[in-house]
Amino acid sequence: MRAGESDAGMATGQAGTPIVHVSTMGALANQMIQYMVAVALAERSGISRISNVDLPIWGVHHPWIHGEFPRTEIVTSDTVPLDLLARALTVGQLDRVDIRTYGQKIENFPELDTCRALFRHDGTAYAGTGPDELLCSIRQGDVLDARHPDYVLLPAEFYAELAELTGKRLVFMGQLEDSPYLMELRRRFPDARFLPTRGPAGDFERIRRSVHIVPSVSTFAWLAAWLSEAETIHLPVVGLFHRFQARGANLLPVSDPRYRFYLFPIHYAVPVALYPEAHAALRGLWRYMPSEAIATWFARPAPERSKPAYLEMFDEAFYRAVHPDIALAIAAGDLPDGRHHYEHFGFEEGREGFALDRAWYCRQYPIAAIEISQGDYADADHHWLAIGRARGYRRGPGEAAPSS
Repeated sequence: MRAGESDAGMATGQAGTPIVHVSTMGALANQMIQYMVAVALAERSGISRISNVDLPIWGVHHPWIHGEFPRTEIVTSDTVPLDLLARALTVGQLDRVDIRTYGQKIENFPELDTCRALFRHDGTAYAGTGPDELLCSIRQGDVLDARHPDYVLLPAEFYAELAELTGKRLVFMGQLEDSPYLMELRRRFPDARFLPTRGPAGDFERIRRSVHIVPSVSTFAWLAAWLSEAETIHLPVVGLFHRFQARGANLLPVSDPRYRFYLFPIHYAVPVALYPEAHAALRGLWRYMPSEAIATWFARPAPERSKPAYLEMFDEAFYRAVHPDIALAIAAGDLPDGRHHYEHFGFEEGREGFALDRAWYCRQYPIAAIEISQGDYADADHHWLAIGRARGYRRGPGEAAPSS
């Protein structure tokens, strides 16, 4: 079904007609990405209808298709097995596939031109920036309190480096509410233009219609830039965009000639009051990497972790506190305790089993952040267990250094 086509009069499942249902997650851009995954699956199966997508900004509306679907596959994995699911839908092994994943991996998406066509908008009122300017999207809002560890602010020095490298005037746009971070950008770049938000549609189209783009670390800016026809897209490989940090995502279009990649060490979000310290720890540590090098860099297999070492450090009270779903399951009698879950499921899921302040650790020990970003260690927990504690590294600011 094409974008904008209505299921009016067809909101009840029909026998023999397979359904791709979307259990919507997140805000606008994440829902757009889920829709892209659903379209990719529907295209491959050839006969599926899409259920429960409502994106009025783009004129996309697929009502929830109700009915009996005894053979339903619920997809929660980051990598969606499109070919396998499409075949199962086509031959009647499945009645419905329920997309319950963010699916933030390029391999889950249809072709770029198909995705561009899904989200048409009359953008004549939303002009982008021109060839002599470098549009820098700014995401603040809930990022300022660090509730999303992989959504990080970019250092002012990074923007200064790009301005010098490209010779273009900086233009900042988006969430430009007053904050210490915005005050630094205004002070550091007095000749830059600052364009306040024009709402989701306006901001998306402004990014999408610009010639040279620096996306903020967010799915919104990433998707607008990817759907654009920009000449260059300068992508900071950090936070959500760093595959050794956000291992459930792959938003690196390494075969797209528009992209220029800049590899950062592992870097987690911090409250805005701490951003100067966090950015100081990054200074001089990012570098440009050609697309081929980025592809090779992230093709490395995940490092092996010693499960006994993690179990030795397991903290029951911590596990229940940071994983409320586990605490609820224990209270309901579905699990005997947190250790049982961690040993049989949580370790493989990558859940934190003991206290370690990852943002502080990577900021305090830059060499650790670099070693993790190289793929030598799975994350800060792994680094500390494997080598950090032997070096005398602490797990957080209030902890004494481990004894040798």
